[in-house]
Amino acid sequence: MTIRGIVWAILLCIAGIIGAGVSIHGVWSALSIDLKQDTVLSCVYCGLQILCLPALLFVRPQSRSAILLSLMALTYLGAYSVLDWRTCSELGYCDSVVATVMQTLSTDTVLGYFAVVILSLIAMLVNDHSTHWSHHR
Repeated sequence: MTIRGIVWAILLCIAGIIGAGVSIHGVWSALSIDLKQDTVLSCVYCGLQILCLPALLFVRPQSRSAILLSLMALTYLGAYSVLDWRTCSELGYCDSVVATVMQTLSTDTVLGYFAVVILSLIAMLVNDHSTHWSHHR
């Protein structure tokens, strides 16, 4: 295994650990969320968290996984921001939509989700394609 292969494996291991944390948080959220309000949005919020690790592990090729994870992370940020906006507007402490999105972006699960995306993209870039390219020479 080359250095690039080792770096690739380490990046994906770290992404897997963080992705497992996001998915576990999604299961916990699904068990504790009130589905009576905004049922579809709440299901999207929980479901995207739960699917973080399976998307990383089972979607192939890795480029497809990275693109899917990117779309999922952006959708998750949107769903979470709307839920945050609903809560803060009901309680009357919202500043602005941008402030709510930025506050949501700074939460551990959103940062974790985007860390999985970034690590997956970097791993895709450093992936050792030496065996693939040797067949095309």
